[in-house]
Amino acid sequence: MPLSKSSRRSPARLLAVALLAGGVLLAPNALSSAATPDEPVKVATPTPDSPVSGKLVPAVRGDAARAAAGPQVSAGVLRRGESFSADRADAARTSGATTIVPWSGSLHVVWGAFPTVSSIGAQATHTVNPGISIPSGNPDVVYAPTLVPSGKTCIEVTTFYWQGGNGVGAWDWCAASPGFAAVAWIDSTFLSTYTAPYQGLPAYEVLDVQTNAVTNSWTAYLYNYTTSSWDALFTSADTAKLSETHGGWSMFEVYTEYNPATGEGYYCTETYGTQYHAANLKIKLGSTWTALTPGNSNVTPPGSVNSTDFGCYGLSFTLQTANSHWQVTH
Repeated sequence: MPLSKSSRRSPARLLAVALLAGGVLLAPNALSSAATPDEPVKVATPTPDSPVSGKLVPAVRGDAARAAAGPQVSAGVLRRGESFSADRADAARTSGATTIVPWSGSLHVVWGAFPTVSSIGAQATHTVNPGISIPSGNPDVVYAPTLVPSGKTCIEVTTFYWQGGNGVGAWDWCAASPGFAAVAWIDSTFLSTYTAPYQGLPAYEVLDVQTNAVTNSWTAYLYNYTTSSWDALFTSADTAKLSETHGGWSMFEVYTEYNPATGEGYYCTETYGTQYHAANLKIKLGSTWTALTPGNSNVTPPGSVNSTDFGCYGLSFTLQTANSHWQVTH
């Protein structure tokens, strides 16, 4: 049964965030003086070779996950995934407009880094915004960041914000009927266990990797900072996906409808003052992990991006490191 909204949005103590200096964690002795007894110091840097715990991330799974995410969140992922080539074209739209023209229906836009090679894994640092509270009746969904290593993968890991709550979900592309297979709500337990400060925001580390080349089995992991090991979010397999040789994506994605009261998309009001980061992006090619670069990935759309194309004033789009760290600020 889906969790209540109050349980999804429990406040978290994020005292360590204030101890950041230029996005780099301070020395362990500086952090330890401010850590609370039930919130251990988080200084470990996960790598793909960090230990696997054999445990599961606490989450709702199966039919409960689909129900918890709701049809509104699921519809956007399904629509985009079923028309990969068309969405690539849609993602590249740039109107050049400086004012927002009213529209009808749902506007779908994305921006981010798109690997041009077929990999067998990806790792990234994803920031979260637990303070976002999208009210009931707001039809918009923000997926940011959302990660797919390549066409071969079974699992997309997406951070989503909508009127039903804020969560990190594993979408199973290898299921007979694709959908959310696991949803972990961004609550106080999630924040204290699976996030560490990154450039002033809590951030989780995700590893989405092929674990069996013959069966094309994939597992998505989240890094547990209290045990310094990877916990499994979801596992799925399908050999049919091995024929899909296109690259994947790491992107900021929005489905928004026009709000005549503000002259923008509905999500713009509730997400003002937020930042979204996908950092330390790397992919696995054979046995080698390599950072995303302009040589193995494209930024879509290229060049400057118009905030108004996203139905919103005041968005800025930045590559802190091409192409392994993108940032969207509102």
